[in-house]
Amino acid sequence: MSQGSTLPSCTLRSRLLGLTGAAALLASVASPALAERPGKPALETLLHAFAERRDEKAMQTIPSIEWNGVSYPTDSEKDNSYVYVLQGRLRLIGFGEVDAPVGVGADQTTRKANEGEASFEVRFSSANNPAIRGPLQITMIKLYPSADHRAVLERNLPGARVVVLADACTRDSLGRPYLTARSTYYRIDLPQAPTAVFALVRPDPDGGNSGPGSTTFTFSLFTPGKDMTASGCTLHSPAP
Repeated sequence: MSQGSTLPSCTLRSRLLGLTGAAALLASVASPALAERPGKPALETLLHAFAERRDEKAMQTIPSIEWNGVSYPTDSEKDNSYVYVLQGRLRLIGFGEVDAPVGVGADQTTRKANEGEASFEVRFSSANNPAIRGPLQITMIKLYPSADHRAVLERNLPGARVVVLADACTRDSLGRPYLTARSTYYRIDLPQAPTAVFALVRPDPDGGNSGPGSTTFTFSLFTPGKDMTASGCTLHSPAP
């Protein structure tokens, strides 16, 4: 997702990291089951922290999330900035028990799990530019494709205004065609949050040899703008 102009290269790198990290997130979903936790929905708390641009230390104090620590890169950008990743797991509310795959291919087994179990990673930038320093993007994956993803967001973000900006997108933000399900762009206005959060959601029924398919939620603080045009979407609301 981009603002009206081209973002620094570290943001592009974060997109590429998202592409390579999807398999790891799917594997993490199949980790031991998460317990139900009281209080606000975990996703609501996480997105509030994201909108407030909290750093990785502050985010890891959120109690409703199972945190897996920070990963740092081995290289940096030309200005010595870099993108680093904070990983965790949470449970989305409103789902029941399903068979979750463990392993891949012929050796794959299953375990009973709540379909709302999801793994995510928050990408941060150390750039000197204050416009992009801090949290850049959250990528979250749950097992099984959820066609009702707007309802999933609304259940887990009570009080938020969830607006469809564009749907039926046939390509990703880099212009590559989707082979299966289409994606949808949302604007999320959280109560008392300092800025809107934008979401790109794509259910994928093709799990290949790794499972029953999945749904990927990508959250950003940057307006989707040109990405919706590049993705061949049907627009529903004026550009944010």
